[in-house]
Amino acid sequence: MILALALSLLTMAPVQGTDLRTTVRVYVFTATSQSGERSEEEQGRLDAVREMKEALAKKKGIHIVEDRADATLTVEVVGREMTEDVHGPFGGKMITPLGDTIIRLHVRSGDLDSEIKGMGQGTWGRAAKDAADRILKWIARREPPR
Repeated sequence: MILALALSLLTMAPVQGTDLRTTVRVYVFTATSQSGERSEEEQGRLDAVREMKEALAKKKGIHIVEDRADATLTVEVVGREMTEDVHGPFGGKMITPLGDTIIRLHVRSGDLDSEIKGMGQGTWGRAAKDAADRILKWIARREPPR
């Protein structure tokens, strides 16, 4: 099923680059300021880009590219946030973060686009893994009917 979806994405965009075995080539990015000074929010989005690249690289059939022109799918990190649980289970003290981490993404392939959010508890890696799983499901739903 994923192979058929990957082939369908290939038909939406011409073959570019040298990686012909993997048909879903993903470019992950975020908007950055022109001044070069990074705000805390912008640095968080850049960290989320790194987390998303790591999570997507583990998915079969997906190849991360460093050039937007080589991509058949673009993933823009538009935000990330953490909701904190104020009460810990040990007399109100928190040993590890218990809040939810959320990474918000804008995904585009050809004329199709969507907003996706990945959620995890405690770490950004969990949110990135959830977002990568949701991206695969998004790709699968766009598979043309047989």
